[in-house]
Amino acid sequence: MLSPGAPVIVCVSGGVDSMCLLDVLAGLREQIGFPLYAAHYNHRLRGAESDGDEAFVREQCELRRIPLYVGSGDVAGEAKRRGLGVEETARTMRYVFFRELTLNLGGARIATAHNSDDNVETVLMRMVRGTGLRGLCGIPPVAGDLIRPLLCVSRAEIEGYCREHGVPHREDSSNDSDDYTRNRLRHAVMPVLRELNPSLTVLPMTELLRRDEEYLCSLARDFLRDRAPKGRVDAGALAALPFPVASRAVRALFGEKLGAVHVRAVLDLASRGGPSDRVSLPGIVVRREYDVLTAEKIGGKNFPETEIPLDKSVIIKDIGLRLTLLPWEKGGIYNSLTNFLIKRDKIKAGLSVRPRKAGDVLRLPGGSRSVKRLMIDRRIPADVRDTVPVVVSGDEVLAVFGLGQSADTLPTEGDPAVLLKIEKTEG
Repeated sequence: MLSPGAPVIVCVSGGVDSMCLLDVLAGLREQIGFPLYAAHYNHRLRGAESDGDEAFVREQCELRRIPLYVGSGDVAGEAKRRGLGVEETARTMRYVFFRELTLNLGGARIATAHNSDDNVETVLMRMVRGTGLRGLCGIPPVAGDLIRPLLCVSRAEIEGYCREHGVPHREDSSNDSDDYTRNRLRHAVMPVLRELNPSLTVLPMTELLRRDEEYLCSLARDFLRDRAPKGRVDAGALAALPFPVASRAVRALFGEKLGAVHVRAVLDLASRGGPSDRVSLPGIVVRREYDVLTAEKIGGKNFPETEIPLDKSVIIKDIGLRLTLLPWEKGGIYNSLTNFLIKRDKIKAGLSVRPRKAGDVLRLPGGSRSVKRLMIDRRIPADVRDTVPVVVSGDEVLAVFGLGQSADTLPTEGDPAVLLKIEKTEG
């Protein structure tokens, strides 16, 4: 995990695990000879407590003469915009920050303070939700640029180290809440398991399972190298493979995050499908062309962001639409899902149309809704969602073709306005 001259970024929240890791790596940096940096991400979820964590980490890094980089973001707001859970959004945002740092610091490795208790909890969570062999492999000690130096150490040992060496830390009040699945496992399940086995660990199991997983994946890669040139796989040969290898070949070829239902559908297509059958997977369609399976990306038909000048018509050939922007001086309200009357003062950065983006929100009269959710609710097929024009001014979404218009862009009687007409072109 550590080597002379190879920089390391240690992720420090201020909690007992990360402060232990910071202290250990600070002691090893001179012995091994590697540059050490610290990174802290303020999720702004606990108000003054979050700011106190940041101030504490700054102080501790200054005492140890470790350069610190701090990031921050509105996690709660972003989770709401994306329609995702707070935990998932927080993890995504902080890892984006950490990986940006690795680029700025010459490809540094990222050290996180996951411990053996975290590993047990992770395996249990995956078992509860339903998982296969890969999920039972738990948290890997090394994964690309990520390293977990404390993965073989229990939380009790970490707490003992900090007491013995006088390493201060902060308590996160959210750890006391049972609102999160991991906390419920930690508070209700782990104590019972510790009674049954005080030295509880899944590390030996996960190491063995990881070797099995790596071997099966290597067999799948060998098969694809020989029987799937340019992504076209021999259907009969795929169907003849043992399921543990075939399922991994399907995921390697068509998507690592495919669920069991999708994998079974592809293997059924390979073994029993007709010469022109197909199955839909997340983001792609797998087709059978006689004895060969091929994949075609859904929503591959796209279009570039296009500015719409006033008193002009623009044709976007990729999606077969003509867009015309005209001054509007007739008064009254103009209601339509395909033509939009927009207040001039909402157009602060010109008017453009583009495909949807993650986080797009439409402020409808009944409340804000994500464009993604609206498309699902209106049953817009997945393979055409990226062809639906989103009307924007700068980063602000004003309207979406076929879905509606943000309420605060609608003019009232006498407001200066423009009319955007969106029409299908012939042919």
